[in-house]
Amino acid sequence: MRLSILVVLFVYSLPVFAQAGALAAAMKEYDVVDLSVTVSETMPAHWAMNPPLQRWTNNWFVASKNSYGTQAPSEGPYYSQRYVIDEHTGTQTDFPAHFVPPPTSGLPGAGPQGLMTGDKYPISRMMGPAVVINVGSLLEKAAPGKSPVITLDAVKAWEKQHGEVRPGDVVVFHSGYTDKYYKPLPEGLRLTYEPVVAKTKPGWPAPSPELMEYLFQKGVWHLGTDGPSMGPAEGGQAVHVAGLKHGMSWEEMLIGLGQLPARGAYYLALGIKVIDQSGSPSRAIAFVPRRR
Repeated sequence: MRLSILVVLFVYSLPVFAQAGALAAAMKEYDVVDLSVTVSETMPAHWAMNPPLQRWTNNWFVASKNSYGTQAPSEGPYYSQRYVIDEHTGTQTDFPAHFVPPPTSGLPGAGPQGLMTGDKYPISRMMGPAVVINVGSLLEKAAPGKSPVITLDAVKAWEKQHGEVRPGDVVVFHSGYTDKYYKPLPEGLRLTYEPVVAKTKPGWPAPSPELMEYLFQKGVWHLGTDGPSMGPAEGGQAVHVAGLKHGMSWEEMLIGLGQLPARGAYYLALGIKVIDQSGSPSRAIAFVPRRR
């Protein structure tokens, strides 16, 4: 039984205690796969030349001396950190306001979706049956500084083999790019710095604007990619606007998508909720049917 059907059953069909039992029983048939990268100062989690994660220990269990020999006080027996982090760091969600200006701005492309920030975005759209489209054959198939294009024809060919993309599906593009290049720095410069800034290496596969329009017309609200951006290395605006102007959203820099079948998994991603946010670092997971 598909997980989405079980969730509907859980919400609408059973008494309260039976609901919890039914969902718990259903989940025993699935493994949870973490699709999120680990963010640290030594990893290329930030976009190109954007500021990387900055992190401090806010409090430690006991007082201790720092690297300068200064006594660092402790307010009690607990540990906490504080961060400075760009919204678009690591595995991250893009919301419509990221590339669509608000309607009163007077800027080109302004529209109602420019008011749709992450704190207002319907979280029900950020989950659904996963449609995993393998585009690994495109990896490295572009000139330095450019991304190979995931075309509409390629997705239609996938549909002929695996079935039509349906309303509410979460379409995920699996190339293996992040798995291959999310490495400790300086090796990790290959992820975004070399294709975007230095333009010495090809970028990740990215969908065409035409494909984004097609998926919206099919009833898709949410997508994912294991590239560091949904747009291409040479400039992501057209692809972003093609989806975000309709109110779509997506995760970028997913990892481990090879653990998901073409169909049958259930996808979910949630970030923190901050007022007026254009995006958020997110924890993306998938429920994958357990092999017997």
